[in-house]
Order: sequence, then structure tokens, then C-alpha cells
Amino acid sequence: MPRPSRLPVRVGVVVASAITITALATTLTPAPPAPERPTLDDVVTAPVVTPSPASPQPYRPEPRPAPHTTREGERETLTPKPPPSIARPSTTPTRKHPIAVPPADVRISFYRVCEAHPQPCIDAGSLTMYAGRILAGHNYQGYQWLSRVPVGRTVRVISGPLAGTYRVYGHLTINRQGGSIPAFPGSPALVLQTCEGSGTGFSLLRRV
Repeated sequence: MPRPSRLPVRVGVVVASAITITALATTLTPAPPAPERPTLDDVVTAPVVTPSPASPQPYRPEPRPAPHTTREGERETLTPKPPPSIARPSTTPTRKHPIAVPPADVRISFYRVCEAHPQPCIDAGSLTMYAGRILAGHNYQGYQWLSRVPVGRTVRVISGPLAGTYRVYGHLTINRQGGSIPAFPGSPALVLQTCEGSGTGFSLLRRV
């Protein structure tokens, strides 16, 4: 009986040996060197700028260029023209009011004392005392009769610094309104004053 051949066994051994040698060669091959880790010397750093503390500066607006002006050509007048109703006097005649007649029994019960500044009190429509002995009122505010109390008429002042009974002894008219107080003849204790046209009229009274 013939003996079996050992050739297949030898081939298998050779193949196994080749695989083992290849694996060992692969295992023994040195690995490539690992890359070096960067250090602080390899890092490029930028300088750090810290702003210095400073006081806040106020806002200053930038100046603007001045507008260009010219004086050439005709310039419009700046004087306003008054309306016709003010510039031209009315052609309608003014209504005349009769002059008030003094009452038969003159009793003055109220008046304002404005020694320092009488004009505002008079302008407000009040019978006003000033200069220590004068009672004045505007003729267009109901006091037209003050300068026309007949001579001999009795006037009674009910209250205030001028309280008492007086009698008219004369009149005086001057051709102005305002200015210094005139010299009254007879040294009156009470004077009643109002306007007479463009002048001023007075009734002069003595105490009785």
C-alpha cells in the first residue's frame, strides 16, 4: 500500500510561516514620531493696550459755517404799516354826553387813599385822595361834576381822613392835565378835581 504524500502539509507550513513573518515585520516597524506640542515661545502674542482713566470731556458741537448773505438788490422795509382804521380818524362825529349836574346834597361816602401813586387809582375808576386834601376822579368815569359844585353848596365827607362838612367858596381852572399842583387861592381844606376839556378844574372848599 502506497504511503500518503506530505507535500500538502509542507505547503501549508510554508504559507503559515510566511504569514507569521509578515506579521512580525509589521509589528516591528517603528511608528512615525508624534508631532511636537507647541510651547509659549511658538505663540505670537499681541500687546494689550489698557486705556488710561481720564475725565469725560464735554460735548462740543462743531461750528457750522455762517450762511451767506448779500446786500444786493432791493430790501423789503421792516416798518409795519398801520391798518387804515387806526391811521385814519373816523369821520363819524363822536356822541356828546351831557355834563353831570352836582347833586343838591353832596355826600361822599367812599374814596381810596393813594398818596404815593394816585394815578393808577384814578385810572381804575375810583374817587382818589392824594396830596392830603384833594379828591380826584376822571370826568369820563362819572366825576364830571367835581369841578362844578356851585359856590355855597355844602359837601359832607362821611368817612376816612377827610371826614367832615365843607362848603364851596370858589373854583379854579388850569389849561393843562398833569404837572405840579397849582397854588390854590384861599387855602382850601378840601379840593375836588376832575378834567375840563384839555385842562383841569377844581372846586375849592373850606371846613364848616
